[in-house]
Amino acid sequence: MKYQLIRNATAKLFYGNAVFLLDPAFAKKGTGPSYAGEKHSPLVDMPCMMWEAESRTDAIVLSHIHSDHFDAAAAEALDKDHPVLIQPEDEGNELLKDFIDVRPGTSGIFNEVAYERVPARHGTSPAVLEDMGPGTGVVFMAAGEDTLYWAGDTVWFEGVEEAIQTFAPKVIVVHAGSAMWNGEPIIMNEEDVIRVCKAALEAKVIAVHMECCDHCVVTRDSLRKAADAAGISPEQLIIPKDGEETVILQEAAF
Repeated sequence: MKYQLIRNATAKLFYGNAVFLLDPAFAKKGTGPSYAGEKHSPLVDMPCMMWEAESRTDAIVLSHIHSDHFDAAAAEALDKDHPVLIQPEDEGNELLKDFIDVRPGTSGIFNEVAYERVPARHGTSPAVLEDMGPGTGVVFMAAGEDTLYWAGDTVWFEGVEEAIQTFAPKVIVVHAGSAMWNGEPIIMNEEDVIRVCKAALEAKVIAVHMECCDHCVVTRDSLRKAADAAGISPEQLIIPKDGEETVILQEAAF
């Protein structure tokens, strides 16, 4: 498999017989909303052209529809023939109206790749969870590939631990920027990422969703320093730069 971070949570996943474009958000630097009332996100431009991000894509997979995960720029630019795999709660969203093959569901098979949505908790308090609405992680499984668990926009909670125990993923993608909303994190912070690494000692953990949105407070550097202090090696916790490709061989040892 190969995971290529584009920017924030936008990535391409080459897995089994399919190439998935994950959470495409294509807005130019500074043209989107401000989530913290400081600067307009995204804070950085994409490292490639939109057509390069889309190239070879077989299907689009959305963890949920927030503007930093699927935006008007992506909805306009993307080929409307692409199948779009969404959580049931996002069916009928205005951004999807021109796509001809939208597939809501909690599980399925695409090009011999099985996928299953698992719970995510996009915050902690009831008020913030209501603001954020539903979201999911996605587990990918295919013959000849290690299981990959994309945790999505979530903090560490029992559902993450259950997904790790149930599916025993060898690769875990976490959103690690500690985005803040009403004073609380709504995605993982350094401590949460370290918990994931310790709960899945046999897995490689890829940390993304940093340094792009103005409400994210964890940086690549702060995460690396915290991981080093906790004894988490760079071989286990991978923190890619925008545009960087991570190739993982089946049953990779480290």
